[in-house]
Amino acid sequence: MVRLAAIGDLHIRSGVPAALAESLAAVHLRADALVVAGDITDGGRLVEAEQAAELFRLVAIPVVAVLGNHDRRSLRRTAFRRTLERAGVTLLDGGAVTYQIGGRIGFAGVAGCGGGFWPPDGPTALPSRALRAVSVKVRLEAARLDAALAGLDTDATVVVMHFSPTTSTLGNEPVAKYWMLGNGELGRVIDRHRVDLVIHGHAHLGNAAGRTAGGVPVRNVATSVTGGVSWHEVDNQVERRPVGPAWAVVGRGA
Repeated sequence: MVRLAAIGDLHIRSGVPAALAESLAAVHLRADALVVAGDITDGGRLVEAEQAAELFRLVAIPVVAVLGNHDRRSLRRTAFRRTLERAGVTLLDGGAVTYQIGGRIGFAGVAGCGGGFWPPDGPTALPSRALRAVSVKVRLEAARLDAALAGLDTDATVVVMHFSPTTSTLGNEPVAKYWMLGNGELGRVIDRHRVDLVIHGHAHLGNAAGRTAGGVPVRNVATSVTGGVSWHEVDNQVERRPVGPAWAVVGRGA
């Protein structure tokens, strides 16, 4: 089993809680990689990214992340991304990365977007012109995720996103807000591929566990839901090898 630690919606604003720093500094004792499901910062400010970078420098295992809607408020997006990447964070935005952890485990990531959970016959069935316009962005994000997954050839695959691909993890969120929290097109893309686990955040009032319509396990790792770092296992179906480094990057998509 590949052991994953996951967290989302840290919303770092004016300092990092000591308990969180201690938890991430020790995360390598229980996990092979850390997955961060967006909203790392509260306002997308560069000073917040710098605080987050100091936090992630404490992590002794690979860190794979996507940005969230709060991170995307940044007015200095290139500097924001580079700050996190210099701290060792692999940011996925429509791309993928593969690690050798026993077998080959691939991570495909996209922030995703809201847009709602329309019927399978598509957004043209919706009466609202505004919703059909939003669906254009939904289709683009879904296409980027589709391309990232298509480029992976791995023993196990994990999808990382900020928005939800299913209503099954939205829990106590008001139904009127569902369209803001994710969209079903992302779930349909996931179900077209061999995916072992989906990790997302964003749904602060949601529940921790759900599934796509096709049965892929989905985990909502927003800190308000999990209380902090959560732990997950993925079967990569390859015997763990005792030689070589504990992990190594063996490929990365665009």
